[in-house]
Amino acid sequence: MVNKVTAKSTDHPTKEDLVNELMTNPYTFHHVTKSHMSFNGAFQEPEKFLPFAAKYIVNMKSQGVLIKEDKESFYIYEQISASGKSCKGVIGLCSVDDYRENRIKKHEEIRPSRLKFLVELFKTAHIMGEPTLLAHNSDINLDELEATEIYRFVSADHKTHVVRRVDSIEDVTKLQKEMAEIESFYIADGHHRSASTSEFNASIPGLDNDKSMCYIVHENQLQIHPFHRLIKPLHSLDAQKVIADLASHFKIMKSDKPLYTILESKHFGLYINKQWYLLSYESHSDQLDVEILEEIIVKGVFDIQDSRTDSQIYYHPYSNGLNELLDLVDSEIYSIAFTTKPCSFEDVIEIADSNKILPPKSTYIEPKLRAGLLIQEFQEI
Repeated sequence: MVNKVTAKSTDHPTKEDLVNELMTNPYTFHHVTKSHMSFNGAFQEPEKFLPFAAKYIVNMKSQGVLIKEDKESFYIYEQISASGKSCKGVIGLCSVDDYRENRIKKHEEIRPSRLKFLVELFKTAHIMGEPTLLAHNSDINLDELEATEIYRFVSADHKTHVVRRVDSIEDVTKLQKEMAEIESFYIADGHHRSASTSEFNASIPGLDNDKSMCYIVHENQLQIHPFHRLIKPLHSLDAQKVIADLASHFKIMKSDKPLYTILESKHFGLYINKQWYLLSYESHSDQLDVEILEEIIVKGVFDIQDSRTDSQIYYHPYSNGLNELLDLVDSEIYSIAFTTKPCSFEDVIEIADSNKILPPKSTYIEPKLRAGLLIQEFQEI
């Protein structure tokens, strides 16, 4: 059942595809992650649609689709791309206190609406279906552990997923000891999940919810891509005025080639009126590219002062591709697009160690995990 249950929204790139998946597959974990599509109401009212998520969990448990493990275990999860690139790490529970005390370090702003949704989901369904991705730089040899394979399957995006259980007392204890010796973990993906489990734990007594499910990998296994910015201003856009405003900060040149992938620091792509422009920032600055984009373009030129909540801005994941970005602008759903070079993970570590915060959606980090692969249940104490 694992291929019917586990879910990733990019398997179904349009809303119609997702609706069809919900209508035809009663097992998909999208009944939890996309439960608002099962209710003809406002997305901003989770109390109306989240009972569908809770009902799904009850049904899947009663049908024996979701099976509760009878031994405390760690899980070695390996994801192999279609090209053969592998990422292997450990799925386990991390203390919420480690997040609060900054042993699990963050680097990115979160959106209040997403935080609210996840807290309400935890309250209603009593589960977390996708782990936070944490990175470290310590030497832990997972191949030394005795592990039993419980899943191996290929998902719709042509990735192979392998999950192995580690449950011997000796190996569990060894892994716990090695993890305890790591000074810092860094959130690579899942800032909202970490923040929401902390808030959930603080606000809801009586549940075993002082830990949060995490996928822990060595930092050298991560792939970092950017989120590109698409903007739809409140008023009609004068392309020449925008270019003139940008020219006071950047050297601007037309480009005959798409600038979807930016390789050089302090360079940005601009797409407007079916034309690409290269923006070069020639002033001295210690800011990262994503910070320059936020401060000078998003806030300065377009006056979007809170990009966490403003509906004028959309974050386009790099993996969604050039054609989707072009379609979104050419069809006038958005007016203009800006592309940027991704941060390095060294940048992320420096920001996190300095207790600084980057703008929302500063990094698009892979591997991306499938929801419903392993599920943490919050039980009554």
